[in-house]
Amino acid sequence: MSEKKSTKQEADINQEVTKPEENVSGQPAEAKVPAAVIYLGPPISGVAMPGTVYRNGLSPQLQKMKEEIPALTRLLVPVKSAARVRRELQDKQTAVSICYQTIVAYVKKGGEG
Repeated sequence: MSEKKSTKQEADINQEVTKPEENVSGQPAEAKVPAAVIYLGPPISGVAMPGTVYRNGLSPQLQKMKEEIPALTRLLVPVKSAARVRRELQDKQTAVSICYQTIVAYVKKGGEG
């Protein structure tokens, strides 16, 4: 019987946790600020440097490059994931590392934008 009570209490707690958050700022939910991302790819002259954080969206040059090379998207990661992605870059068989090498090859061919 105590298991049923504890399960019900857990369910009540989970419902409280999963309730949508109230918008305390008074702004509509659609007016979200883009999440900050960090670029962890190779340097691209005139476009991006590794470690650059973009807080209010990407620069026009980087946005254009992202459309030309979809692999670039894998190297624009949320700031909180930067350490994990940097570890993944050490392994040459991860998707992130392969995307990194794709961008290096693109830049070497002279497709710098």
